[in-house]
Amino acid sequence: MKISKYNIIKEIDNKILVYNSFSKASIFLEKGSDTSVFENIEAFNKADKETKKVLTENGFVVDDERDEFSEIKYIYEQKYFDTNFFNIVLVPSLLCNFKCPYCCEKDYTCGKENVKKYFEVLKKYAKKNFSKHNVVQISLFGGEPLLYVNECLDFLDWVQKDSEKNNYKYFTSVVTNGSLLTKESFKKLLDHNLYSLQITIDSDKENHDSMRIFKTGKPSFDLLIKKINELVPLSIDYDKFQFVLRINLNNTNIKKVKATLEEIKKENRKYINLLIRAIYNTHAYKEKNTNSVNELKEYFDLGTKLGFKVLKEKYNYQTCEACGDRKFFNLMPDLSIWKCINDLGYDKCCIGKIDDNGEVILKPENVVNWYKSCMSAFLDKECIDCKMLPDCLGGCPLYKCKNKGKKSCRSFDMSSLPFTY
Repeated sequence: MKISKYNIIKEIDNKILVYNSFSKASIFLEKGSDTSVFENIEAFNKADKETKKVLTENGFVVDDERDEFSEIKYIYEQKYFDTNFFNIVLVPSLLCNFKCPYCCEKDYTCGKENVKKYFEVLKKYAKKNFSKHNVVQISLFGGEPLLYVNECLDFLDWVQKDSEKNNYKYFTSVVTNGSLLTKESFKKLLDHNLYSLQITIDSDKENHDSMRIFKTGKPSFDLLIKKINELVPLSIDYDKFQFVLRINLNNTNIKKVKATLEEIKKENRKYINLLIRAIYNTHAYKEKNTNSVNELKEYFDLGTKLGFKVLKEKYNYQTCEACGDRKFFNLMPDLSIWKCINDLGYDKCCIGKIDDNGEVILKPENVVNWYKSCMSAFLDKECIDCKMLPDCLGGCPLYKCKNKGKKSCRSFDMSSLPFTY
């Protein structure tokens, strides 16, 4: 036996956390505890039978012959090239009824004039391609996707019939500002195998109502809290569904966020997964933020104390929590295909286009460039030697594409910490 290469030992809140980034197992020990069994095979060999069992079953100690790095590389490449699963993110329009100042799409106004053609061509593409996969994930994004909820639901009705005819499974997810969501539309989405719906609140009422406002200037905090409390009970019988409440940290503090989370009814909290992120600067937004990912634990602790769940990434072993590196793309309003849309000014993220007949026309150089960025961690000595490799995998592919291969490593707090809850 040998010690796993991916044991991470950290002191957190007067406790010692031992976490394995490959197995995702974690153990909290009292401060001052002996951690030698996680670091030294001789100490492990002297441990009692029960301790050995716990450590081997959870991946802290592995067989001598096991090559963990090669396993991670295999899992990653297998997911990247997996043709059984396909995820298409529908962006029928970049229009939105909000005017959030940090929106990376705010300078792009591709509107409703393209929506009819968008879904007509999408059906042609889907008819030719969806049945090639065992599972198709359809994610609704924007802009605000529910501006076109009828068009989206019409397409999902078509997919439902096509999936039954051609024997593939489909499920859906939605990222929405929540303002247009109704009980009726939510129920229809749930019936289309909705596995995730995400709504965002910015920190606290004061902060939110200065940032996430309607184009009319009307605030949205009270409306969204009301909708969350009304809609969550409708979903509790759907076992595979997760309601995601994203909390954006922006010049706020724990007391203010606590007041926000307490607005959610106690009986609803156990059905809500918290995704907590600090707002960061992009090409479209450059403002100072006193919050960072390094303080996420106190907010996760707050959420769990109040009865919420902490969201764990559904797809492990990937560089990005959004794109997932696998058979995935965003279909933009002009029917162009993008791997990432966090910077629409960087067109090398565009890997092709769907023509009017539903055929894909690729840009090979951009496809290869993205692939190289995604795979670079397995060639980078610093990444190869890093204990966080399974959780980070070299970080954001977009950043590496834009910065000639330079990597932006993901922090422990953002990537690994949620798995300890």
